[in-house]
Amino acid sequence: MRRLYYHYNRQGALIFSYSDGSGRYVDRCYLFYSFREALQRFRAEFGLQRKHIKVIKLYEGGSQNG
Repeated sequence: MRRLYYHYNRQGALIFSYSDGSGRYVDRCYLFYSFREALQRFRAEFGLQRKHIKVIKLYEGGSQNG
């Protein structure tokens, strides 16, 4: 199963971590793109336009102290 994990880092960059069932693993960082634009660009770069990908958000909710 194809999975795409994503989160935003402290600088506001969108980080994608993609993996599929056959051992392929890719990390990508997108600056100045909306989530939708970044996802479209990622799919185009790796030939995944018409493939099913489970999208999972990391680090949801909660406030950070410090």
